[in-house]
Amino acid sequence: MDENTKKTVAQIPLLRTKAGPRDGAIWVNRLKEEYSSLIKYMEINKNADNDWFRLTANELGTRWSGKCWFIYNYLKYEFDLEFDVCSYIFPLFLVII
Repeated sequence: MDENTKKTVAQIPLLRTKAGPRDGAIWVNRLKEEYSSLIKYMEINKNADNDWFRLTANELGTRWSGKCWFIYNYLKYEFDLEFDVCSYIFPLFLVII
């Protein structure tokens, strides 16, 4: 990992709660950690003029959607993105549409 990436990752709050959607109040704590980390990461990117995604989640934090993009040769390529946090399988499944 290059130094710039290490510096960025060091600024993002760590996720400490191990919980899934079926864990009730503990899951709410995990979602708060997720949101804190995402907000910090987006702030870092905006300050570095490296803004490349937007995400929103449903009320339960189990379905996420948004957009990601990049610019190449003065053209902007934009993609819809969706993923679910399954209650029975914890890894995230990412689908770029």
